[in-house]
Amino acid sequence: MKHSSDTIAALSTAPGEAGIAVVRISGARAFELLDAVLRTPLGEHFGGAWEHRRIYRADFVDARGERVDDVMVAVMRAPESYTGEHVVEISCHGGSAVVARVLESLFDCGARPAEPGEFTQRAFLNGKMDLIQAEAVADLIHARTELQRAVAHRQLRGALSSRIDSLADDMMSVLAIVEANIDFIEEGIDVLDVPATLANLSRQRDALDELLSTAALSRPLREGYRVVIAGPVNAGKSSLFNRLIGESHAIVTEIPGTTRDVLRETIVIDGVPFVLHDTAGLRSGTPDRVEAIGIDRAVDAAHSADVVVFVVDGSRDELPPGTEGVLHRLDASRALVVLNKTDLGTARAAVVEGVAHVRTSVVTGEGVDEVRRALVRLAGSEGLAMAARERVILNARVATLLSQARSRLDRLGPAVESREPLEILAVEAREILSLYEETTGRRYHDGLLDAIFSRFCIGK
Repeated sequence: MKHSSDTIAALSTAPGEAGIAVVRISGARAFELLDAVLRTPLGEHFGGAWEHRRIYRADFVDARGERVDDVMVAVMRAPESYTGEHVVEISCHGGSAVVARVLESLFDCGARPAEPGEFTQRAFLNGKMDLIQAEAVADLIHARTELQRAVAHRQLRGALSSRIDSLADDMMSVLAIVEANIDFIEEGIDVLDVPATLANLSRQRDALDELLSTAALSRPLREGYRVVIAGPVNAGKSSLFNRLIGESHAIVTEIPGTTRDVLRETIVIDGVPFVLHDTAGLRSGTPDRVEAIGIDRAVDAAHSADVVVFVVDGSRDELPPGTEGVLHRLDASRALVVLNKTDLGTARAAVVEGVAHVRTSVVTGEGVDEVRRALVRLAGSEGLAMAARERVILNARVATLLSQARSRLDRLGPAVESREPLEILAVEAREILSLYEETTGRRYHDGLLDAIFSRFCIGK
């Protein structure tokens, strides 16, 4: 990030044509900029007396005094603002030409363009939120489902931060007692209460175990469960893909090998995202090199999937060569066989013992809802939905740090019990405390901030 003393400006609403657009300004010179670019409806200067939490109607003018637009301006004085600095939000008409002129005029008057996430980074640096809450802002912006919104909002309100702060306070009390013993060791004073210290560490381990139990849910919550639709050519994979997403994205023809690459679309079932992958039909000996590459990608995608939906033509007595062997190698815990084309009749040959199966007709829609229910069951997303509504869910950064703290607690407990040298206990306690503090951002380095705030859009 550039100098935090700069006054920054950026479009905070989505670019493109809209009824209104909001341009945000933050920094010590925010009101100086307003004096330069705003006039009353009578063409007069406002005089610089910008009142906190007030909205002004004004004419926005450029450096030459030419009127650009009729705007509404919200004023928030430091420190009672999002960033903790003087903040101004200018609501203008949402045409791209208007927004461009407004920003150009602000830059001419001394503001600089904000970098991605710079407003929220300033809020963090100015103590308006911690690092977990800052990450929650990005999660809230990118939320596509109600569960994602609910989890992000809970983190933004500080539910996770308060629990980690409590852990940090507990470790601080352990460290204080250990260091007090070090200070008075020459006087022969021993104030280390081993049973109480072990009970403190045990509480921390239990709390961390509970928090870390949600870590595995972070990826599917944010990225969705990966569902690969595979199977032989002309079984109806792309038709099922189109049915599930509700649109005709995949090309469907009677010609074998139509799908050459992996198509991806996200659907939401019971509030949980599922990323569907439509893959090339599996067949051996294809003369088409491009199709062969597509088949290789289909196999790779199936290996990394959370759920494999294997589609076969359920109206035929005979399966294509090689299909039966693939069916019997499916992992029953994460596989669903779809016996498609029931509108053309049914056959017994396609059922595989031990693997869940659903009979469908993607032409009529029969069985498609049952496929959706099977996806929820096989992915185990009921547990994700319940956890997301009732508990905090750790992202990868937080989970890694807390996992490291949990491992060090396993070393510190026995060290306390065996009364190892106090200096060793202090080192371990400080390291655990440091991990807690890095989690919430009490400790941080510039590289960490760059990595986190680069995820943000410009204007947030």
